Amino acid sequence: MIIKNALLIMGFAALLTACVSAGPDRKVADPDARFGQHIQLAMKYIASKNRDLARVHLDKAKRFDSRANRSQLHNGYALLYQLEQETELAEKHFRRAISSKQPSSTARYNFATFLYNQGRFEDALKQMQLVSEDLGYERRAQAFYILGLTQNKLGQRVAALESFEKSSQLEPRFAPPYLAAAEIYFAQQRLPTAKRALDQYSALAQLSAKSLWLSLRIEHSFGNRDAVASQGLKLKNLFPYSNENLEYQKWLKQ
Repeated sequence: MIIKNALLIMGFAALLTACVSAGPDRKVADPDARFGQHIQLAMKYIASKNRDLARVHLDKAKRFDSRANRSQLHNGYALLYQLEQETELAEKHFRRAISSKQPSSTARYNFATFLYNQGRFEDALKQMQLVSEDLGYERRAQAFYILGLTQNKLGQRVAALESFEKSSQLEPRFAPPYLAAAEIYFAQQRLPTAKRALDQYSALAQLSAKSLWLSLRIEHSFGNRDAVASQGLKLKNLFPYSNENLEYQKWLKQ
């Protein structure tokens, strides 16, 4: 499972303001303010996948670089190279970001996500554990969620459930941990608990192929034929080309 782009940008979205009040040519005397202005713009363009303008503002930010803000700069370059699928360069800059004088949890979060998406789960686990321990990090709920995904990949299901629970405690309206936990509960045949977790997810998020496929199997385990047929029809009509629908079609033939 590759973590979606929307979740990836959560790690650095906190660097952005609702709007950028200072344009790129506005005169700002303070070098740190100039640095922050260009970093904000670079992050904005990375989020919109405008690689050229992102590079322009990262290069401008570099002119005002200092040891205190170097982690942000390397994090920016790492995200840009990740966008360009230059994985070696991305990793080099991520490592520079987390080894700088004042490493940020934002950079470490992005690095851990990068490692996860490469299938390097043990390395990702180490980095995300450090992020989750930062009590002041504003994205701790997301950090615990990805920590749980990583633990689950490594077969650490008890720890994964604990991480999903912590994520939900920190941000009760953040939906993904409920679905991830429901999948583990279902695999453990803890069906009522799986159903409750899935219901919590469904109350917060739109239908997805994954949630419908899980719901269908849970209802089948309870013997609810009408619910199985209803969920299967939704899966087929709403997500006809999903892997989950392919699994459902195979399941029907069994």
